[in-house]
Amino acid sequence: MDKTILIAGKNIPEGSDFASSLSVKSRTVIATASSDEKKESYTENGYTVVPWNRASALSARSLILNSLNVSNHLDEVVLIFDEAQYAVAYNRIDAIETARIIDELIIGYQYLASEVISRFDQKKLHNEEIGMGKIVFLYKVNPNQNDAATNPNVRSVATLSSPLVAAAAAAFKSFAENIAALHTKSTTVYPVLVICDSSMEVAHRDTTLASWLCDYLDSIDDLKKRPSAKQLVSWVKAGAKKPGGWF
Repeated sequence: MDKTILIAGKNIPEGSDFASSLSVKSRTVIATASSDEKKESYTENGYTVVPWNRASALSARSLILNSLNVSNHLDEVVLIFDEAQYAVAYNRIDAIETARIIDELIIGYQYLASEVISRFDQKKLHNEEIGMGKIVFLYKVNPNQNDAATNPNVRSVATLSSPLVAAAAAAFKSFAENIAALHTKSTTVYPVLVICDSSMEVAHRDTTLASWLCDYLDSIDDLKKRPSAKQLVSWVKAGAKKPGGWF
């Protein structure tokens, strides 16, 4: 049975390469789009696009329900925080931008992660024989103002993260680590933390990153033993070997 994977955080069209690359990996792929641009779900390039209003708890729940309408099971969810993309899109420092970033880059991920975990827990409650659901936090790092102050060479990057975007990135990273810590012994949720930076060749293109991620997630299904708590709360570098090498 093909798996169903939901990609959220890198909306279509920016995330189209990532989504289309997943669709050739024996997966039904669902990707998010801003609810300001798309009001209804639609299908293109081998994946289904579903609107998501990040600032709304109700929209997070609707996103999960709409995903289940596309496929009657949801096996993997990837929450992407692309800091370089956000550095360009959120570049002001004022009250309006502060509220927008809190809603869209902090609360939005927390709303959706909560709904995903609730869904995976319900699978266990209903005795669905699909195994544990995987929730992936994928963090694509971008240098910020503090990095540039301590290392002048960092100034060469296209756009540094503003203090607001840097704070949201730190919130995403801490939230991911603590969600993973909370589920180290879970029988319904399998957390995966993935970090990408410019030194990682596989992270340079979304097509190669998506292909590696699918292979990595597939290899988890073959593990004979669940990783330790320390391993589950550690960030895996994009391009890393399959987790089977731990044992």
